[in-house]
Amino acid sequence: MAISSKDTAILENLSSSYVPHEKTKTEKEDALGQEAFLTMLVAQLENQDPLNPMEGTDFSAQLAQFSQLEQLIYLNKSMDTLAASYSDSSSGNAVDYIGRQVSGNVDSIEVEQGFASGGVYNLSEPSDVIITITNSQGKTIKTIVQGQQEAGTHSISWDGKDSQGKQVADGSYTYSVAANSGYGFTNIPAEVSGIVEAVAYRNGNPYLVVQGAMLSPDAITAVAGSDSDTGGNSNGSESILGYLGQTITSDKPVVQVENNAVSGAGLGFALETQEPATVNIMDGYGQIVRTIHMDAEDTREGENTVQWDGKTDAGDPVPDGLYYYGVDTASRTASAIVSGEVSGIRNINNIQYLVLENTGRLVSPSAVTGIN
Repeated sequence: MAISSKDTAILENLSSSYVPHEKTKTEKEDALGQEAFLTMLVAQLENQDPLNPMEGTDFSAQLAQFSQLEQLIYLNKSMDTLAASYSDSSSGNAVDYIGRQVSGNVDSIEVEQGFASGGVYNLSEPSDVIITITNSQGKTIKTIVQGQQEAGTHSISWDGKDSQGKQVADGSYTYSVAANSGYGFTNIPAEVSGIVEAVAYRNGNPYLVVQGAMLSPDAITAVAGSDSDTGGNSNGSESILGYLGQTITSDKPVVQVENNAVSGAGLGFALETQEPATVNIMDGYGQIVRTIHMDAEDTREGENTVQWDGKTDAGDPVPDGLYYYGVDTASRTASAIVSGEVSGIRNINNIQYLVLENTGRLVSPSAVTGIN
């Protein structure tokens, strides 16, 4: 059956009313899309042989192909929308960190409306500090000499101006910290630890706000545990995250001194019998910084605790850092055993430690002697 004059009129109206839209940059120029197919179909009908016009069945088949093509185009658009939605939801997972204790590496300062924020660094001991700020091209725009700084966490104070006193453009800037504790300047990693206060977005990317610093989720090195983070790690071959939520035991506890305060409860140890004991507290080099003697009447069989004020035998505060302790007795049966649930993981000097919730002690994964 040939195409009727009524069908031809409909096609002519469709052809005259059709105006192709300008392609966007995201569309492929060489793709046979909906517009190209319709243009070819109309041109074919307008230029067909009058003596051998297209049969109705052929026309219906081509219209069916056009309908299928249209459905495929909309399906592709739906898949693109779904992919974009998945990407957005993945970035939105940053909100899940709000209220959690995290640690991570930071090296950027954000300048917004001329106000600079986000730079922090940590010192394990008093040091002279020099901060270098560079732009996205790696060019140094400002050098800040902060002079002697105490051990601990410090915020970078920058007025958002370059070395000539001109206000820099809004955006993200990179900084590096060089510290000299008496042996020359060396670059130190800029790490921040604390509770995630909020999530901020810069240039479409999410950042966690920790102690005023902007921390990218990709730069997180440790996250405090939650009920969903438990897992087995009985043979020590799994990730360190497997310890979260587990109750562990260790005979090599680590004591952290931060801001001149000893973290956690007293130093615990066990005795098989009531007898005098000597607790020796050592620094990271194995040097004894404090010796605490306990008489027999001050001890008991089983669990014991001794308090340390974070000072040396001379009464001077020890520098912030990690310390260890051991217990000596005449019977040689004393042990510095700690046990508790792993509530988090801390990254200190690029070494990961397990945090025992009840005691405040830190334990190296290699020093775990038992897991419940």
